[in-house]
Order: sequence, then structure tokens, then C-alpha cells
Amino acid sequence: MKNRNCVPVLALITIGAMGCKSVPKLSHYADKTDLSSKARYDVSKSTIRDNGRGFTVDFAKLKNSPRRIALVSFYVEDPGITKKSGTNSTGKSYHTTNTSQAGVEAFADYFYKVSADTMARIFKANDMDILKPSEFLVTDDKKEYYKSFEAKHSTLNKIGGKITAYFKKSGDYGTTLESKGTAPGFTLCNLNTNNFIASAKNKSVKLNGGVGEFDDKLIESMGYDLCTKLDVDAVIVVTNTIVCDTKHRKARHFLSAVSMYMFGPNPLPLAEGKKDNMFYSKGLFYSGYRMAFKKGLCIDPRIKDEVKKTENEKLNEKAYNNMVATIAAKMCANVKDKS
Repeated sequence: MKNRNCVPVLALITIGAMGCKSVPKLSHYADKTDLSSKARYDVSKSTIRDNGRGFTVDFAKLKNSPRRIALVSFYVEDPGITKKSGTNSTGKSYHTTNTSQAGVEAFADYFYKVSADTMARIFKANDMDILKPSEFLVTDDKKEYYKSFEAKHSTLNKIGGKITAYFKKSGDYGTTLESKGTAPGFTLCNLNTNNFIASAKNKSVKLNGGVGEFDDKLIESMGYDLCTKLDVDAVIVVTNTIVCDTKHRKARHFLSAVSMYMFGPNPLPLAEGKKDNMFYSKGLFYSGYRMAFKKGLCIDPRIKDEVKKTENEKLNEKAYNNMVATIAAKMCANVKDKS
């Protein structure tokens, strides 16, 4: 099996990539300002009952809607893809690619710079402030806690991750290459240990993110532990899933999904004398939306003309902004409509 790490191709990193003529392009979404039909609600619909048990907040049970919301993680992940060639009789070979660690970090930096102001503006218009790390890490204790923070995961979620890893190592998948990286200044709040299996044909991942499935420890560590330590009403994580392919030995990258998740404290304490279990959590989902594409969107098509290449990069920025704007607007509506 051959493994190849791909590096990103944007204004930040200038390496040519072979064309994406036969696949959808990210730049095609530059003029699509309303993508609400593609943004799917992506967290548990099991809202808390009067005893506080459940996985997602009932905003009617909150005294006040969240106002100070910390953007605690903004990252890019690449689960790796594997192409198979040959037959049982001739012998099979596998070619595995993914984006390098430096690559996912560069993409995360790029996407964050493109969308941060848009996201903050939309939440602000809905009476919610998105706080950057420099705005919520105001003491040494908070800085130290945040720097060392790791999202916790339940045993069931970890088992699911091991099962997925087993299948990724076998059959036609054959890849264990995975990479995750944040924009500068952020810590990696890894929301799922059960990593995706990506389609090499469609350059895509499953439509639902699987965040929080059988994972009460995740929502408590994010919604209670982190919120309490940072002294905020809620926290948000933005994740972007990309895959990397090669054509004629040149890298090309595809945006497969963009997701945004909000966590916060459970407003209802556990009744006196009751034992905590997986149906009660001090932290909860507050909201979550995911925009996944059935076919990955080519980010870096081969464009020889420098003027057209620059134009394509600007269209990419508009397209990604449209995606984040749509998800942020749907999340804000979800919070306000149910409060």
C-alpha cells in the first residue's frame, strides 16, 4: 500500500493541482447566499425533561438565552481515502492519501480568517456575542486550563471508534491515515473518536456528523466543565471535513462537510438523592447544524491563468462564507425560536 500526504493549495500555499472538471467546485457556491436546505440539524432531539434527564437543552427551561458564547475550537479534519486497483486474481493494490498535519492547520487558518467576522456579525445581530480566545482567556488559570483541555468521550463512543478503525484497516478502505488541525490560537476539541470512513469515489463523508452518539461524557465536558471554567454561557466548535486526492501526482482537495455545534450547562440540577447516569448530564447540546455534500467540492482546481486563479480564490471565500453564514443563522434561529 502506498501512502501519500497532501498539502493544501490556496493563496497560502502555492502548489499546482490537476483539474476538477468533472466534479463540483467550491467556487460554484459563491452566488448561493441561502443554503438553508443543505444545513441539517445534527444533534440529539432528546430534549431534557423536567427532571433534567436528556441530551439537548429545552430553551424554555433556561432562565436566559446564552449571550456570551466562546468559540473554543475551529478545526479541519481529513479522514483519509484509499483507492483500490486490481482484482483477486491479479492482486489488489491500495493507494492512500490524506492532507498532511501542516496542511489541515493551514486550511483551518484559511477558513477561520475567511469566516470569523461573518459568524460574529450574525450572532451579534441576534443578541449573542461570539468570543475569540483572546476575549475569553483573560486569566492565567483560564489559559492553562484551556491549553490542556481535552474533550472526554464515553466508553461506547471509544468502542465505536475502534470498530470503525478496524473496518478502515480492512476491505476496500485500507487507510489509517487521519489528520486534524486547528486555526492558530485554538485548542483541538475533538468531538468524535469514531472517525469517518470517506468515499474515495465521491470525496464525501456521511451526512450526519455522529457527534455525541452514546457520548454523555462529551456533552458534560464541553457543556459544563469547559463553560464553567471559562465563565461563559455556552461554547461553540466549528469543524470542517476535507479529503485529499491525487491526479497525475498532483494534490487536489475537496470540502466534504462544514459543521457547527453549541454546548452549554444543564439548567436543571439532578434531584436530591438521585444518582447521576448516562441519562443525566451537567452539560448539554444547545444546538448543532451540519452541511455535508454528497459529492465533495473541489477547492483547488488547476487554473494556469493567474488572474483567473485569484478570482477563483475570491469565489471560494464567498462560497465558504455563505455556508458558515447559513449555519450560523439557522443556529441563531434555533436558539431564539425555542427560547
